[in-house]
Amino acid sequence: MSKKRIKRRQRPRRPQQASGGMRLTTPEGDTIVLASAHYRHSGLQGDIRSILQRADDFGLEDDAEPDADGAFHFPWCETRPDAPPQFTSIGRRVLAHLKLTPTTLEVDAPSRRRLDDCQQRLEELLKDRIRLVETRVQDMAQALRERKPRAEPDEPFIPPPELIAEIEEKMLRQWIDESIPALGGLTPREAVETPEGREKVLALIEYSVELQKPMSQTPGFFAPDYRKVIKMLGLE
Repeated sequence: MSKKRIKRRQRPRRPQQASGGMRLTTPEGDTIVLASAHYRHSGLQGDIRSILQRADDFGLEDDAEPDADGAFHFPWCETRPDAPPQFTSIGRRVLAHLKLTPTTLEVDAPSRRRLDDCQQRLEELLKDRIRLVETRVQDMAQALRERKPRAEPDEPFIPPPELIAEIEEKMLRQWIDESIPALGGLTPREAVETPEGREKVLALIEYSVELQKPMSQTPGFFAPDYRKVIKMLGLE
């Protein structure tokens, strides 16, 4: 009797995961990375501000105040007509965050695609007013390797605190400009413009803090402290 070959069923490939079993993705399905671009500009910070304020996709308000170092922080938002409806009515999905200083323009995005798209938009608007100095993209595994402390072979790896803090800050800045159903589709930044909205945002922050209390006790677990949002939104 001839032996029949049993064809082994191939198991579907598991998606690539970061250390610790996490796989974070953007709504577009791109793996989250630490992507950034650093530009020098012509020194005309006010000119650049005016151009970006006139554009409908940068959240740089006319009455925006700089931080102590003279830098403006603002989001780049979704404007595509085919974007999901919840992001095109009241609140808009934030694709990247920017920082405009008296001499530089910096972009942080959670995926390579978003960074590329934002760079293309900036260069289209600002032309020779800005000059690209550096683009940097790190996947989570690479970032962890570069910052990984020495450990014994059998010792479980815990991401270093500075990396966790960096990612958590990005998560909080993105949350501030995300459309949230509990706020009627508004972003927290938009909601705090009214007394009623401020109350709702503060209640949402308090609720998020309570939810994360047990998580924050786990070493290496990403659990951003939503109390920091109070300061970011000027609710102190």
